[in-house]
Parts: sequence; C-alpha cells; structure tokens
Amino acid sequence: MNIDDPFDQPIDDALPELLQAEWGADQVMQLFDDLRDGAEVEHVQMRAAKDDRTTTLAEAKLAFADGSAQAIQVRYRFEGEMWCDTILPSEQTTKIIRTRLPQTS
Repeated sequence: MNIDDPFDQPIDDALPELLQAEWGADQVMQLFDDLRDGAEVEHVQMRAAKDDRTTTLAEAKLAFADGSAQAIQVRYRFEGEMWCDTILPSEQTTKIIRTRLPQTS
C-alpha cells in the first residue's frame, strides 16, 4: 500500500444505512420542526425551479409549504450520529430518503 496515493487505500465495503418512506405534507412539516428542535443541523441544500443553493432550515420549510421546493437535503447530527434526509415533494406525497452517514475521524 502506498500512503502517498489516496486511491491505493483499502475500500470499506459497508454501505450506509438507507431508509425510505412516503409522507403526507403534515408529517414533513413536523419533520422540519423536529429537526429544528432536536437535531444539530449542519447543512441545508435546496433545489427550486431555477435555483440550487444552500439555505436555512426555516427557508426550506417555507419553500416546501408554498410548493416551490423541488428537493431539499438536510445534513444533521442526532444522538451522536450523522444523518442526511432528502425530501422530494410531489403532488400526492413526499418521498423521504434518510441515510446514516459514516463517522469521520
């Protein structure tokens, strides 16, 4: 193994935990409140019609509520674990994809 070559390192074959669900708008609105109140939010990324930008959790919640968000990704720490929630709104339900992120040193 060559320590000078970052691609010549052992590969960790473990895949991150991935959870999926479809929720109604009221459940998604509660998720925003739960993240605000109980998690340490590290990053929020939002995609709208002609915009893909970093934003706040509060702005993402408003964009979800008014229907302008096409996708929202929230990275946060909860009970010592890092998580990433991807929120994909549609007309009937909203798909939530939750991934437990690997711990970094």
